[in-house]
Amino acid sequence: MTQDHRPAPIFVGESPALDFLNSIAMPRSVLYDWLEAGPGLLDWFVAAGLAAESELAPFRKADAAPALEGARQEIVALRERFRTFIEEAGGSPLTDPEHPIIAEINAILTRGARFQQIAPTTEGDTQSLILVDKHPLTDPSDLIVRIATAAAHLIAEADFHYVRNCEGPTCTLFFLDISKNHKRRWCSMEVCGNRAKAAAYRKR
Repeated sequence: MTQDHRPAPIFVGESPALDFLNSIAMPRSVLYDWLEAGPGLLDWFVAAGLAAESELAPFRKADAAPALEGARQEIVALRERFRTFIEEAGGSPLTDPEHPIIAEINAILTRGARFQQIAPTTEGDTQSLILVDKHPLTDPSDLIVRIATAAAHLIAEADFHYVRNCEGPTCTLFFLDISKNHKRRWCSMEVCGNRAKAAAYRKR
């Protein structure tokens, strides 16, 4: 599927790390991979809120293409290893602190320059200051650090009881169930939820 005919990326995961897994998906019997080329990878980073276009502009230049492709291949390989981890760990407490993916993520997090800054934030009508981590993107190889950071937050902060795969029979999408009663079953009611309702109706 070419970039020009691809639908917008899917963000139903309630976690950037799970949206990363969902960057390859088959929502309507067609497989889409939003990371299959360097420009698509950069577009996905912007859409996911993991980078600003101004940060990525240098990586869109022709002379950056080889480094960008190398970074893309590393990111895609991590995506599939992280998918295996989520498939194994989702739906139950996370009990293996020595899992290889955790060591891999920790190793990635040591890469590149990092610093902290005090920055303003607004919640409702209230303004305050927060301490934020910064990781400048000086080379395409730095992109994977932002993915690893998102994955680390999921692993360290999420209740893995509520990390789930959509129950749609052919759906590949993952999500973190943050609903009040933790009864979410579908990537979205508009897609798989309505299909399930229609199938149940036909069966009755």
